[in-house]
Amino acid sequence: MAKSLNALQNQMLFGDILVVDDVPPNLDFLSTVLAQQGYKVRSAINGEVALKIAKAAQPDLILLDIKMPGMDGYEVCRLLKASPLTQEIPIIFLSALDETDDKVKAFGLGGVDYIPKPFQAEELLARVSNHLKLRAAQSEIQQLNTDLEQRVIQRTAQLEREIGERLRMQEEILHMATHDNLTKLPNRVFLTQRLQQALTANSNQFDGLALILLEYNRLQLVKSALGHHAVDQMIGAMTRRLETLIESGCLLANFGEDTFAILVENFQSKEHILQFARKIQQDMSYPFAIDNYSVYGQVDIGIALYSTQYRQSSHILRDANTALSKAKAAGIGKIQVFNPAMHQQTLSSFQIQNELHMALENQELALVYHPIISLADNNLNGLEALVRWHHPERGILTAAEFINIAEDTDLIVALDRYVLSRACYQLKDWHEKNLLHSSFRLHVNLSARQLAQGDFIDYLDNILEITQIDHQNLAFDITEYGLMQQTDAVLATLEQLKRYQIMVSIDDFGTGYSSLSYLYSLKIENLKIDRSFIRQMNSTTKGLKVIKAIVNLAHELGMTVTAEGVENSVQLATLETLGCEYMQGYLWGRPADGKTITAQL
Repeated sequence: MAKSLNALQNQMLFGDILVVDDVPPNLDFLSTVLAQQGYKVRSAINGEVALKIAKAAQPDLILLDIKMPGMDGYEVCRLLKASPLTQEIPIIFLSALDETDDKVKAFGLGGVDYIPKPFQAEELLARVSNHLKLRAAQSEIQQLNTDLEQRVIQRTAQLEREIGERLRMQEEILHMATHDNLTKLPNRVFLTQRLQQALTANSNQFDGLALILLEYNRLQLVKSALGHHAVDQMIGAMTRRLETLIESGCLLANFGEDTFAILVENFQSKEHILQFARKIQQDMSYPFAIDNYSVYGQVDIGIALYSTQYRQSSHILRDANTALSKAKAAGIGKIQVFNPAMHQQTLSSFQIQNELHMALENQELALVYHPIISLADNNLNGLEALVRWHHPERGILTAAEFINIAEDTDLIVALDRYVLSRACYQLKDWHEKNLLHSSFRLHVNLSARQLAQGDFIDYLDNILEITQIDHQNLAFDITEYGLMQQTDAVLATLEQLKRYQIMVSIDDFGTGYSSLSYLYSLKIENLKIDRSFIRQMNSTTKGLKVIKAIVNLAHELGMTVTAEGVENSVQLATLETLGCEYMQGYLWGRPADGKTITAQL
């Protein structure tokens, strides 16, 4: 006990204080007054420096000015309270502002006291001393709890009082842990517990249980345009509006910054839930008044309905979140009700994504090459490099089975570069064996995300330098849809590619956007007609007219045309009549590995 009291006294006498103020004379005054009393004083001229010092030194007390350029004191306080390293440090606000609203806001953010400017040394020292004593006392209480537990037999009465105090504190902590500080709503922890209670009770009682997740789609824009304080206001306004919409027997909870959850325990039917969801969507579409602006937006909604298969609350939360993700992917302001196929698809995508990481590391990917034939002489004009995954359990997978998942992540960048590197080394091998004619092209598929990478040109220069291949033997295939994504970055890269004399082909032409303006501005040399058009070419008059129109358009713009997916002689004859220059398809051959192609060459 004496040791603890000594520690308390030492903390009172040698407190570590961080002073944050953008006005140097204020810093000097505060530092001098505090240092004269024996305190260890640290100074910060702005919020950014204060955050770094607080996290590194973890002072006993922070004196924080409110009005500072850049990050004000309120924001600094919010960030400090959000960090596990600094959230327990008491903060005394310093300000010339003396309005009640300013003080309420300061205390609402977690401040423990508020000292107005100009400073009075006596008042400043008294408040600093009191709060350091309070913090020391709180630490001492925690130590006393431990001591009392060890002396339970000798000091039963005192232990009972201490346990009572601890229970009260635990209740407060539990409330803080299960409720959102900003909205005061139950949070995800509370919702999870309530769901689990429902699922472990008599299942027949909860046949009408549904979980609704909704997410507002304009909060990020509000944050970028108006700042964090506006987001807080927005979330508060959303909370108040949702509270007016909640029906009896429903629980409204905060599921995350921009996501809310509604637990409905006695709905009548699926249609009743959908009507309720549509009502929420309609009312949430009305504008919110934030900082003299009217903020318009929509909510996407995901719904999970009760099933006897649910045993854990985490599962129904997972499925509602999956439905919400599907709703967001379907467009703005959509509603999706979960079905088991969604989870299987998500799980499969998750597994493939993880396995693809390993496949790149373990060299499980290989290239095959599909012939491109010149219709003028029926000879090989080039090859298209296609990636195959030698999956240890599922066998050989084509790109169609994993490329979409790669494109949804940064994996597509690593995959593209892997294919480009292997293709260039294969091209180098064929060149050294004198197997290539001057017009031969090896086509490599590149994603829009790859072209948008700032270091792609550097990577290309490096691989070309290493392999020393003829640039004109290389061609890049870019899908029409991909070309129109991330337009500025993609087009800038394509502009740089002009100096390499690497042919650029538009793959899957006709399946992307209808805008053709890029054909005028870019050096596109070849259009590849998607196989879906080739299949319809001889079965419908419109199909044939579409092919003819594409060929004529390409020729008018000085481009050649490659038809993909040619599988029979009737298609071949029609394409020759239309003046198509090149073809790909099983009519001439299937993709083969490098060794086989080398032998054929």
